[in-house]
This record gives sequence, C-alpha cells and structure tokens, in this order.
Amino acid sequence: MTAPATALPTGFATEVDGAAALIVGGIRSFPRHPQRGALAQPFAGAQSSASEVGVIGVPLYALVAVDWAIEVATIGRDGRTRTVFTTGWLGAPRGVTWYLHPAVHDAERGLYLLDASERFAASASTAEVPAAVARAARSWDLGVVPERVRVHNFPLWCA
Repeated sequence: MTAPATALPTGFATEVDGAAALIVGGIRSFPRHPQRGALAQPFAGAQSSASEVGVIGVPLYALVAVDWAIEVATIGRDGRTRTVFTTGWLGAPRGVTWYLHPAVHDAERGLYLLDASERFAASASTAEVPAAVARAARSWDLGVVPERVRVHNFPLWCA
C-alpha cells in the first residue's frame, strides 16, 4: 500500500520583495474587507506549483477585491427595518481596493483560506498581478484589475 502524495499548492507565480510567491486564489468582498480565514476561490488554470517556483514553502497569497459600501439601516414608522448599501459618503472608501493577502493551503480538503493566524495591514510591498489572474478576476465585474497591487503582509499586534 502506498501513501498518497502530498498535494502542493498551485497558483500563478509572482514576486513579493524580490522573493518568489504564488497567487493561489481570489476573494471578492462586499461591503468591507473579508473576514480572517475566509475561503479563497482557486483560479482555474493555475499551473505553477510550489516545487516549480523553486521553493517549497513559498509564500501563498490570495488576490482580494473590496467593493466598498456603507450599510445604512432605517426604521420605518411601522417598526420595520430597511437596510441598504450606499457608496460615496464623505469619509468612506470609494470604489474597489485590490491587494494580496497571505493565504494558507488546507491540503486535506484542497482549499485555500486567508491566513487567520494574525491581522495584516498593507506593507510597502507591491506585486505584479499575472495576466491570467487579471483575466480571471475580470469576471467579478469590478472593473480593470491593476497591473500591480499592494501586499497586506505586515502583521499587526493586537491586544
């Protein structure tokens, strides 16, 4: 009897701060940042594995697109609540924010999740979005995917 081979993560190769990395999936989030540990949808046609990039344990990232909106709840005279999402309020983010967020691979279930071990903020790093990833993300109908995006890999210390 042979043991199954360990499934290595697959994605699209890019570089973050000059080091190899894989973009393994994507998340479209509305109306704010996704929750830690959110499921990232793998991109179809991902060919590069961690071994092909040349580094086992290469950092994994998910492309995140946040379509910003503000939740507004009103209570009518009859006591019913009505909730709508609106955009363009003063002081609120507008449009879509694109970035890479650290991801983890659950090999047992074959899933990619946003790394929930820490909270992350944008660092000074940027990374190129491979053309195949941009094509896949265009199906989210959020407009043009930028050629380079910020990388949210700066861990925050929270008490």
